[in-house]
Amino acid sequence: MPHFLDLPPELRDTIYEYCLVVEGEINPYPTDYEKQELMRPFPRKPDVSLLLVSKLIRAEAEIVLYGQNLWRLSYNKAEYPMWNDATKLIRRLVVNFDVRDLDSTDRLETSLKARLTCYEIHDTSVSDQCHGYLGAKLIEEIWWWKIRKISQMMLSTLALDFTNCYCPHFCCRLVEALEYGLTDPWKNPSFDPVVEIIGWIDEAEAEVITEMGFTCEGWDHEWRTRSWKPYTYEELRKFHRSFDL
Repeated sequence: MPHFLDLPPELRDTIYEYCLVVEGEINPYPTDYEKQELMRPFPRKPDVSLLLVSKLIRAEAEIVLYGQNLWRLSYNKAEYPMWNDATKLIRRLVVNFDVRDLDSTDRLETSLKARLTCYEIHDTSVSDQCHGYLGAKLIEEIWWWKIRKISQMMLSTLALDFTNCYCPHFCCRLVEALEYGLTDPWKNPSFDPVVEIIGWIDEAEAEVITEMGFTCEGWDHEWRTRSWKPYTYEELRKFHRSFDL
């Protein structure tokens, strides 16, 4: 009886593509807000049971699964093994720098820390302390975690979404604060993906992004693979007020 591995490599690749490649983004570990935005069903989900057949088939199939699908990198406090195991295989990635990456627990803990600091130094500017602490946590812990993951990959295409790149109080934009981190992956000569910039809001911000080495062409607030629209400023403010302490 003919064995699957007796088929020509080109035919096996066609079978892998049919079973494993899907339309749209794949977000394996979505945050709470992303779960709501990505509720639309895919026409098909990758049939990853194929990876359990044998080590050889798994090795061949993973190249197709991770290399041809579009993946979305989301921040999670738990270090999921996929982002380490598949780092060198992922070729297409979308990353958003969204204020909602800072969840309600982070906001509560950081706000309490700010209040305690103000009490100890007899300072009444709790709002300013919260702004500083929350902004530092968002940029230096959450968003830089994403940047470190990007720098470990060998991508062919990368989409960077700045649509909701606001400070935790929604009073300012934080694109400029990411300038140093986002130029770091390109220090690796082998890191040279085609980059798409999404969600810049004005010419001043476009100039900052251009200084990072990227190009902004036109107003591209809604990417072709999205099934949702970016939040308006009023919606973001409403989201912020729900966490006011």
